[in-house]
Amino acid sequence: MKQIILKQITLLNFKGVRDFTINFDEVSTSISGRNGLGKTTIFDGFTWLLFGKDSQDRKKFDLKTIDSTGRIIPQIPHEVSAILLINGEEVRLTRRFTEKWVKRAGQTEPVFTGNEEERFYNDVPCSAREYDAKIADICNETIFKFITSPGCFCAQSAEAQKQMLFKMAGSISDTEIASGNADFEALLKLLTGKTLEEFKKEISAKKTRLNAEISDIPGRIDEKKRDIAEEEDWAALTSEIDTKREARAEIEKQLDEAAEAQRVADRQKLELITELGKLRQSRSERINAIKEDATKDYFEKKRKRDSIVNEILREKNIISMNERSIDIAQHEIEVCATTREKMIAEYQQLHELRSEIQREQITFNENEFVCPTCKRPLDVADIEAKQAEMTENFENKRSERLQRVANDIEENQRLGKANNEKKARYKAEIEKCNKFIEDAKTRISELEKSAEYCETLTEPDITPLLTSDSEILQLDKKIQQLEEKTSEEAPKTSNADLKTQRATLTSEIEALSTRLGKREDNRRAKSRIADLEKQYQSLNEEIAEIEKLEFTMTEFSKARSEAIERRINGLFSLVKFRWIATAINGSEKETCESTLNGKPYATCSAGEKILIGLDIINAISTSQGIFAPIFIDNAESLTRELPMKSQIINLRASLADKLEISTNK
Repeated sequence: MKQIILKQITLLNFKGVRDFTINFDEVSTSISGRNGLGKTTIFDGFTWLLFGKDSQDRKKFDLKTIDSTGRIIPQIPHEVSAILLINGEEVRLTRRFTEKWVKRAGQTEPVFTGNEEERFYNDVPCSAREYDAKIADICNETIFKFITSPGCFCAQSAEAQKQMLFKMAGSISDTEIASGNADFEALLKLLTGKTLEEFKKEISAKKTRLNAEISDIPGRIDEKKRDIAEEEDWAALTSEIDTKREARAEIEKQLDEAAEAQRVADRQKLELITELGKLRQSRSERINAIKEDATKDYFEKKRKRDSIVNEILREKNIISMNERSIDIAQHEIEVCATTREKMIAEYQQLHELRSEIQREQITFNENEFVCPTCKRPLDVADIEAKQAEMTENFENKRSERLQRVANDIEENQRLGKANNEKKARYKAEIEKCNKFIEDAKTRISELEKSAEYCETLTEPDITPLLTSDSEILQLDKKIQQLEEKTSEEAPKTSNADLKTQRATLTSEIEALSTRLGKREDNRRAKSRIADLEKQYQSLNEEIAEIEKLEFTMTEFSKARSEAIERRINGLFSLVKFRWIATAINGSEKETCESTLNGKPYATCSAGEKILIGLDIINAISTSQGIFAPIFIDNAESLTRELPMKSQIINLRASLADKLEISTNK
């Protein structure tokens, strides 16, 4: 067993408490005063010292002290320290929260850069990990919260309360609960490694899926029944279809014979057309041969003349191209002339500037040789030294300016020379282009005087040769004979009636086949209806089995809750726990709620809630073997005492204007 006693606590600048120390009695201490004096702050300081959180389990809260205007007072430490007796051994704990202020280079005032925490165990500095480990060795944080605040346990969720109570009561195996009940034992066999809650979710999901499947089966059955067509004489329909198919086959035979006769006639005509094409090709080839032989000399002379014409055009293009080059060169020569004039003017200006600089002389102002402080004239030696210095500076600056002007003159001369060279190049280009133009004009004159160019050409008429050629006349005769044969219409067989009869029979066969197809549709629909009805019955049986299993699980949960309830309630002197909640509609669900004399915790008065919390703390402390200081806030509402093994710290509201400390009351 571990007994933790709070012997002393000191708050420094913590949540408005500037400097306050309390020495506690090992059994009971009361702290009273009006609201706002800091009673709860003492509890906040104690939990922050241990776990870095306030009594409401908040890690982020305003622990800094503020002034009368509501502003945080900067650059002061915030600290809580305490002395604990742990099984009689004294332990000193300190947690300090400070601001970091840094004076940066070039700034007159320090600036805030963040916060830092320091932790001390028996006055030895600790890292956060080391400190937390030492506190955990004293007491587990969750257990500590449960056994130091009467309202903490009941503020937890039902599940969290259950876990703690089950831990206190020890486990009751499912096998013990199921023993002697055949339905319960069968249920445990189905769990196969799952918890009961997991199995409930699995069964519920399966039931939802089955209900979804079964819900639309009646509609699907009704839809299939509507699909069943009226019964007909299926044998008579089959016989009628066979008769019409035989009649259609006979018509298709007649159509095939007529089509074959047409194909023979078409092949014969195609052969005539092919032969006619060959004769026309031969005639065209004979005409081309006669034309080529008769015009050979004409086209040879024409080719030579065309060659001369093309050469004349090329020479004219050379003339045009060189004339354009001459225009460009002349323009550039004009630009060079303008540039030269500008550079000559610039050259003259630079020479004048150099002369002006060379003529400049230094002059001295008497005011420059007066002491700037007392306004007295300087000594002669100082004046001469200053004049020498000023003269030297003047000469240095003038030399620099003359050098810059000399550089500009040199650059002007260089650019002028380059401009003259550019102008000379363009003049040479003009001379070269004029030579090309002169040569081209001479060549054109020579070509235009040639005999081939001056000769007048006339294409010979070949019509007399074509009309008198025996081979062409013979081909024309054969072509005329074949054209007459191909123009004759081949005998046609009218198949329109047969095709109409075939189309009519085909339409009638399709209509009858559609009616006959309803026989197979009806068979499939009836088969599907039977399958759906069988599936509907099977799903209903599965759902019934699941609902039976759900009932068994509910009864098992109730039995387990009752067994646990009996064991847990035996741990408390006043408190009983309710495990099953009944809704208005009569349905039941698992819960975990403390009661006092049958009265639920939620409806109890403030004093009754404290009494419930103290009874729970007694049970948890006894179960875990650890007793710690209990902070009872609003202790004035408690009118009934309960024997406690832990140190009690009552926080009472009163009319006092300052905190009053009393012990063993």
